[in-house]
Amino acid sequence: MEIGKLMACYCKAREIQSFYSSCLTNDSLSPKERGLLIHLIKNASLSSNLLREYCQIQAKEI
Repeated sequence: MEIGKLMACYCKAREIQSFYSSCLTNDSLSPKERGLLIHLIKNASLSSNLLREYCQIQAKEI
């Protein structure tokens, strides 16, 4: 896959993480909803970190 497409995936993962984070500002969230959002944020962060690391490795190989 092209590095540009991988970087686009990375950017989308960060965008999703940011969106989930902004949802945490809602004061009417139940503890379960808040926990779910935190879990989703962690997963999005893991995804973006994996993509970033892979892109860095690929960039060094070029």
